[in-house]
Amino acid sequence: MKAPRIQFEHPTQIAASTFLRAVSENDGAAMWEKLSRETRGLLEGLYAARSAVALQHAAGVAPSDEDARLAEVVAPLRVSIITALGGAERVGGFGVSGARVVDRATAYVLLLPDFGDERIVTESDWRPSHLLAFVYESREWLIDLGRTAELSSDAELPSPLGVMR
Repeated sequence: MKAPRIQFEHPTQIAASTFLRAVSENDGAAMWEKLSRETRGLLEGLYAARSAVALQHAAGVAPSDEDARLAEVVAPLRVSIITALGGAERVGGFGVSGARVVDRATAYVLLLPDFGDERIVTESDWRPSHLLAFVYESREWLIDLGRTAELSSDAELPSPLGVMR
């Protein structure tokens, strides 16, 4: 596999920061908005299994707080992210690297712990603790659970999405 191309000012950087802020603030609608279709489907399936409802009744969660299922569907993901990243108070403190573009439909950002107030640092000054992978669908970059797990494993980094139950 060839090394990914680094791209600064890529839409995945803002998407990652927005997603982490939504996790930190327990904003289910904002979290849902940043997830890929496949990831949404996996979460709906997990919800159906946990709630013992038919999948067709769990599918099609609306991306707003008006859908009562939304909070229950994103809760396991939020809990696993908070656990993997070291607590709710730490989630908002991660920095986000420039994007690594793997191919036309896949990119990832590295999450930088203990970023502090400094906004621009050189790569030699930090070590990533996690990565967050995105897929390009519906003309936007969305977080994908499967690609995050796969690329995290390849990079020998723990998945920031943790273990969902």
